[in-house]
Amino acid sequence: MLDSNEKERLDIDLNSVDLTLLASTKMAKPEVEMTILNIQSIFSNFSFYQEHYLEIIQDPVQYYTPVEHAFLNTFPFKQQALYLGDLLQLWFGNKWKIQTAKNLLIQKNSSTINERSPLYLFQLGGELFLGANTALAWSVAEQKVVSVQVKSIWQYAVFSHLCIRPKNFQSNKAIA
Repeated sequence: MLDSNEKERLDIDLNSVDLTLLASTKMAKPEVEMTILNIQSIFSNFSFYQEHYLEIIQDPVQYYTPVEHAFLNTFPFKQQALYLGDLLQLWFGNKWKIQTAKNLLIQKNSSTINERSPLYLFQLGGELFLGANTALAWSVAEQKVVSVQVKSIWQYAVFSHLCIRPKNFQSNKAIA
């Protein structure tokens, strides 16, 4: 039995513990709270993602962070979600980064596209062979999401399938 002093000391010690740092809480955390990033928040902290790029693409928990409205939807295939790690690989590998207007059919906005003000694609939809290809991209010049029509989504679809993904994080598996 604990006397009242020992019980009070134990209560104080437990109250000073950050429960989110406990291993069991960390393992359960992805099940309870899943962070979904949006494009604006990524580009608000773009230098952070550039600096931590290699860590993110090697860590399944960080790699598979969902990004709002990030996907590839090419007929006749089913829609494929794109995660933070996918987008970072595609952007930093210059595969989903448009730096000249030659890759666009029609630009629905009047922003200038160049090496200093590229478009970073994060959503593509259309038909691989027939056209009618639309994309959403972050415009560095305008600091907002813009809609564009790309000449062909074939190359973008191929590059997205070439992303090297870490093994998927399984929080339900026993460690020992």
